[in-house]
Amino acid sequence: MKFTNIANGILLACLATSIQAASVELTSSNIERLTGSGTWLIEHFSPKCSHCIKLAPDWKKLSDESVSQETDFHFGAIDCLLQGDLCHDHDVDRWPTIQLWQQGQKVETYKGLHNYDSLKKYVNDKASKTLSDIEELEGQLEEEEDVQELEEIQEDDVPEDEGLQEEEEAPLLDLANPEGVSVNLDGAKMKEIATGSVPWFVKFYAPWCPHCKSLAPTWVELAKHFRGQVNIGEVNCEALRDVCTEYGVEGFPTLKMFGHGDAVSYKGDRSLASLVEFGNANAGPAVKQVTADELVTHLTVKDVALVYLHKGDIPDLIESVAKEFIATIPFYASQDEALLKKFDLKSSDLPIVLITKDNSHLVYTGNHDGFSKNSKSSRDTLIRWIEKEQYPLISKLGPSNHKSILQGNLPVVLNIVSSQDTASQSKFRDFASTWFKSTNSGSVIFAEMDRSMWKNYVLDKFGVIQADKSKIIIYDAPNFKYYTKDMNGKEFSIERPQELIQSLKNMKELSGASTLAFHQRLTVSAGSGLGWIFKHWFISFIGFTIMGSFIYRYLTFHGPTKLSHGLLPSYSRPAYSHKD
Repeated sequence: MKFTNIANGILLACLATSIQAASVELTSSNIERLTGSGTWLIEHFSPKCSHCIKLAPDWKKLSDESVSQETDFHFGAIDCLLQGDLCHDHDVDRWPTIQLWQQGQKVETYKGLHNYDSLKKYVNDKASKTLSDIEELEGQLEEEEDVQELEEIQEDDVPEDEGLQEEEEAPLLDLANPEGVSVNLDGAKMKEIATGSVPWFVKFYAPWCPHCKSLAPTWVELAKHFRGQVNIGEVNCEALRDVCTEYGVEGFPTLKMFGHGDAVSYKGDRSLASLVEFGNANAGPAVKQVTADELVTHLTVKDVALVYLHKGDIPDLIESVAKEFIATIPFYASQDEALLKKFDLKSSDLPIVLITKDNSHLVYTGNHDGFSKNSKSSRDTLIRWIEKEQYPLISKLGPSNHKSILQGNLPVVLNIVSSQDTASQSKFRDFASTWFKSTNSGSVIFAEMDRSMWKNYVLDKFGVIQADKSKIIIYDAPNFKYYTKDMNGKEFSIERPQELIQSLKNMKELSGASTLAFHQRLTVSAGSGLGWIFKHWFISFIGFTIMGSFIYRYLTFHGPTKLSHGLLPSYSRPAYSHKD
């Protein structure tokens, strides 16, 4: 018995080792062996996931640092493209997902922000608890004198520890569609949805319906797009015929928005862009009032968001501007003073508008006192600022933002790339970061186009054919021109960032091509001419008057004789003889 006690004591002492120096690649063949002991923070990622790419440097920095020299705390990473079954077993349905595991068992899923500071605080907290648990268990072992008593302590310790974890775990916030998936709904859940005030966009379908099959992948993308914003669900009418009859379903698929009294039926086309537009228009208030914890949760799933911190009511100016950007940027408002520390503000700074993006925030420097007055000048100034700052470092072109980017007022640097080409995506991000640091300017948008999704568009618009390598294009959206070569006549390449920077700074010296057909160019030219005329109306009036007078002279008179020396010429008809 004493020998067994000593052996167990040695085993527990071995658990008190230093934290792993780097993140370990976990696979189905090694995960049980490696995670069977100790505490593990495991990142589930995909190489094509933009959020994973953004997290990678922080994850490496965190896993390379020593958190504690006395805790058996490890870092692991699972590539879900290569280990799909393993990620499925871990209930992973989005990337990145970070989970805490202890002794081979999942404890919880990390809910905080995906940045270094937030993860560092979380790891330090969990590592200190792990050390406390080990010390407590070691103390218990020292007091035991036989193996049976030791086993009883070990058996009792696990549920107590798990119960403590459940008490300390923060409650899940009421975040719409937190997983970014379409939920299978039954009759009971539908009654709750239909009588509640929470927006739900629901698809009623039949598995055999060809239109439903065509809609299925779009519906999946819709759920991903509305993660954290709008609940997405679906009802199988083959299995739940009574439920579908109760809600007036007469054909498949039937799409309805619930949460505002009577359900609103969707009657438009089934493109992702149209569904997104409908969802935004019927998802509730344009400005969502949230607490500090709710805001932090929302910001984990949105690349860009506008935050209005205030003390009183939300002014009409903010409400009206929010409706302008409802399809592209979520607007949040909060009176929670806990956010002052998060954004390094004082109470005297309120009210204030922020835009959060790329793990940082920008403060609106306009007249905040003007928020109470919904004047045209205040509104236009705020809108111009949001239009300038609404894009993250790298924008992923999708159904909700492609029009504002490709038909906007700023040049766009496009990286047409395969979603699997993470190396090119990372270099493109580094290039964009270098540009903004060197220029401190938001005068250029950097965007990625998934080659498979946009292949027809880029072929028609820029003549880009499918290729293995990424393709860089500078698109001068306001002037409908695009450029593929630098000032030396070489194709743009992410491998030559300095040439790209010089090209952006000297776009007028580049040789480009128009994206418009001949008749479209004529229309644009005519429109530009009319715009100049209306803008310079006085000069135009004088010019047209002079031109008209000369046309009148040559069409009406054969031999005009000047009568006066006024501002405008005056003429009289000469006398004619019979010979004329």
